[in-house]
Amino acid sequence: MIANKFAGLGPGDSATWPPFAGHPHDPRATIDDDDPTLDVISDVRCFLATAEVAASKGDLAKARQALIEARLLLEELVGADQ
Repeated sequence: MIANKFAGLGPGDSATWPPFAGHPHDPRATIDDDDPTLDVISDVRCFLATAEVAASKGDLAKARQALIEARLLLEELVGADQ
């Protein structure tokens, strides 16, 4: 940011930010990558989309394989006995 004649700092400068209050959208918030839930959900959605496209094109073997992969991811996340 270019300094103006009134101040050397602007609203985007970290020196002018208020103290960290724990808001999740604050760029200073820590990222908790220990929980794989969001990644698994994203991967399952991709496998389901792949299965849908393959089934619509008549490739049932590919659709079945994508569904198996999605199931395995979900079983790994929540446990096979659930």
